[in-house]
Amino acid sequence: MADKEPTPKNIAQRFFDLCLLLLGGIIALWVALQFLAQFWGWIVPIAVLVAAIWALVAIMRARRNRW
Repeated sequence: MADKEPTPKNIAQRFFDLCLLLLGGIIALWVALQFLAQFWGWIVPIAVLVAAIWALVAIMRARRNRW
């Protein structure tokens, strides 16, 4: 079977494809933000707790490694 080369798309088809990609990206971003909004109250305190533990460990290491 001979391989058929794809026909080049005209500018209208490329513009339509671009619009569909942008619409899909906007919808995906909206869904991600809605999903994140449900867990926002949990994410911030956990991030603060992790940062505080990391800072405490860094301070303890700095005090132990004195010359």
